[in-house]
Amino acid sequence: MSYFTPDPGAVPNGTDFVRFLSTRDVSLQIPVNFVNQPGISIFAACFHNLKYEDTSFSTCFSNLLALGYRRFEIDLYWDVSRRLWSLCPVELGNSSSSSSVTSTNTHTSSPTSITSLASGHLTDRQERSTALLSGSIILLGSTSTTKSSSMATTATVSATASNSASVTGSSGSAPSADSGQRLIQAGPYSCTTGMTFKFAADILASYHAITENSLNATIRYLLLNLHAAAPRSDPIKPATQPSPSELPQGANLLSSVILANNSAYLYTPSELLSQRQDLNASHGWFDVPISLQPATAYFTIEQGNGQSFTNNGWPSEAFIDMYEGKRLLVSYGDVDPQMARYNFSGDASYIFPQKYLQDQQKSVTTAAGVESGCFFKYGVHEVANINNSWATASVIPGALPLSLFDGDISNITGCGISPVLNDTLGNATAAENFLPYQEYVEASIWPWAVGEPQNTVSGGDGGQKARCAALNATSGRWQAVNCGQWYFPACRVGNSPYQWVVGTARGQYATVNRACGDNSTFDTPRTALENSYLTSTWRQYKTENSDMNDQLLWVNFNDIDAATCWVIGQNATCPYLKRTSTGNQQVIVPTVAAILVFVISGLTVFVKCAANRQSSKRRRRRADDGWDYEGVPS
Repeated sequence: MSYFTPDPGAVPNGTDFVRFLSTRDVSLQIPVNFVNQPGISIFAACFHNLKYEDTSFSTCFSNLLALGYRRFEIDLYWDVSRRLWSLCPVELGNSSSSSSVTSTNTHTSSPTSITSLASGHLTDRQERSTALLSGSIILLGSTSTTKSSSMATTATVSATASNSASVTGSSGSAPSADSGQRLIQAGPYSCTTGMTFKFAADILASYHAITENSLNATIRYLLLNLHAAAPRSDPIKPATQPSPSELPQGANLLSSVILANNSAYLYTPSELLSQRQDLNASHGWFDVPISLQPATAYFTIEQGNGQSFTNNGWPSEAFIDMYEGKRLLVSYGDVDPQMARYNFSGDASYIFPQKYLQDQQKSVTTAAGVESGCFFKYGVHEVANINNSWATASVIPGALPLSLFDGDISNITGCGISPVLNDTLGNATAAENFLPYQEYVEASIWPWAVGEPQNTVSGGDGGQKARCAALNATSGRWQAVNCGQWYFPACRVGNSPYQWVVGTARGQYATVNRACGDNSTFDTPRTALENSYLTSTWRQYKTENSDMNDQLLWVNFNDIDAATCWVIGQNATCPYLKRTSTGNQQVIVPTVAAILVFVISGLTVFVKCAANRQSSKRRRRRADDGWDYEGVPS
């Protein structure tokens, strides 16, 4: 039974899936601290109604994970009465002291688990064969979910205590850490006893397991805000400071809860420190294929004792996720004074220090964009003078319709800042209505214009020829266009992330690299901030050449080798295609319980299904010959 239970519509498919995949892949070699990701407050998205209930939270958190949120700010409350970390702000011990209890039991069958996040699937076998033979990647998967009707019974129970509370018990469709699922009313809060940090960690572990072999495996970041739970006798009253003997120890430390089910996926401070000390060590950042190494322009490399080391560098997502198989980083956020004596040293090897993965910016957004806090600085190109490492900004749309706020989300992202949603959208949780939360994530996708890239498999404008990406000067976003068109190229100066020039002549995509002069190369932006610098360069060039009507500028990104598989490099091949020694092609589509291998030879397609394949995480991610099925070739 899976704890990860998103609504089927929350799982990206078709063009949406390709947008997410290509956005991830274009940034794979950038150190993770410089890659902006959409974030969200769990309280705002799941608990704005002050109802903390297992089933709705399971759906809410699952939807947010499936939608593509990458950063999660979660409030945890140390419940002294139960000696555990709770999501409920009130202590829930001694719940039997109520004088009047209303109990409702709801019986609902469990939904079938989501079998894959890989989507854009074709149902007809002949269509699959035709598409594969034409060199396309078909992402297969199923997102069917069965929900049954529920039956509720109500009973009244008497007790002798003087206080009263309303208690609802249910065994819902989503798994619960507490089989009774009693909904306890304490002041304005309604909580089930199963709403614990362990339950949230179980959902995350289930998500990791289900998506481990999916093409959209990505890193998630947890920022833990620590509080003491308020007394149940007066839930509005500020919590008291736990005594030393009442503080978490041993199995109740936050790291212990995380490691219980997520240890295989956790990237830790200890690993970062060890890897920084010797960059060329065995299995270190520079002892892996170039496609997995972090871009060195983003950090300082020093020499000492015959070793290369760094004090400010971070690995790339390609290294953490694709090579090491790690997908989770955890840090402390805000810590209330009542929890100041928590045993932080007990977690030090596993959880990053307070706000280590966050640099909160006080950005002011207006209809004209970001007034302050933007890291785009015209004429400034040095990373050390820009340094948007771990930059985040809290986003509160308020009553403004999200459709009108999309531009501000894009502007914040384009400024090199991760937009963290700290508001409830449409007065509904992500379990009640995930659509506005989906729109928010889509607005944070920085490379592509709306509706892009075009579906070159099924046709659309340009059909099979719309296989190359170009930057639009007006929108600052990319679109898929005919590779045979003649445009100027985007040329990166040296190895600088933020310094660009426009090529000296127009050309077709295949040969336009020749128009990049000395000390510059035909390239593509890899982050939203890099894209902002290129857009500025392109617009300035157009201003200085007012007689030129060009709107589009080539960027070095294409899906020529296999439709929907976007890669950096004019001659780059799709990393999801493996060429065999016989000249055949294997299209490897990782799924949850199987790896589908399509062997292409002439006009024959053979399908092999290795169900329940058991192998090490690294072997699933890298073939024995060193071929990586995920990532963008350098």
